[in-house]
Amino acid sequence: MALRIFSFLLSFFLVCLAFPPQSRPKTDLMDQYLSLSGAFSFVRRAPEGTVSKKIVLTVFEDFLCPHCYDVFSNLIPALKQKYPNQLDIHFRAVPLVHASSQIPARAYAISHELGLSEEMQRALFQARFEEDIDTGSRDGIALVAHRIGLDPESLLSQLDADGGKAELEATVALGNSYHIESVPTLIIDGWIRVQDLSPQNIETIIDELLERKQVDQ
Repeated sequence: MALRIFSFLLSFFLVCLAFPPQSRPKTDLMDQYLSLSGAFSFVRRAPEGTVSKKIVLTVFEDFLCPHCYDVFSNLIPALKQKYPNQLDIHFRAVPLVHASSQIPARAYAISHELGLSEEMQRALFQARFEEDIDTGSRDGIALVAHRIGLDPESLLSQLDADGGKAELEATVALGNSYHIESVPTLIIDGWIRVQDLSPQNIETIIDELLERKQVDQ
């Protein structure tokens, strides 16, 4: 009898060694942030890149989109005023509204290489929505270039030579990775897509994220 009990215990011990109990999977970061307040969705399971105390806000826009103009003119300045040292804002031009959106988007990419992206962005929106200039045309984009100190003929030549195309394709690929189908779209820290672009909703999300960043660090 004792031999049987010993044999059973030995067999049980060997089975345990061969099949150790699986440890419970650790809750990932997305699960921890499900309780975050506000209207949003996740496009990643964790923040993209190095996590810092600042909020990285990526704005996808189309220069022929009136809602994008409103975000640029009203929402972003209000956020900058409320969070002067806590936001790192990046703008990405994606041609989603119309086929001719590619022209201002590529012109913006070219101006970015020349250190004139802010000037080009402002001039493109103002020309289109304050003066009703067709910035999706060669004449319109030449006028905008002249206003910010770029040689119009040089810009048109660069556009004819596929200037800005590579950067635009990279931006489109980034947008696709976030499943962006419309503009404007706001992505926070490379993993949270804002669903409701009202100031109240965005500030609710940002405030809570900043609070959690302080706790985590």
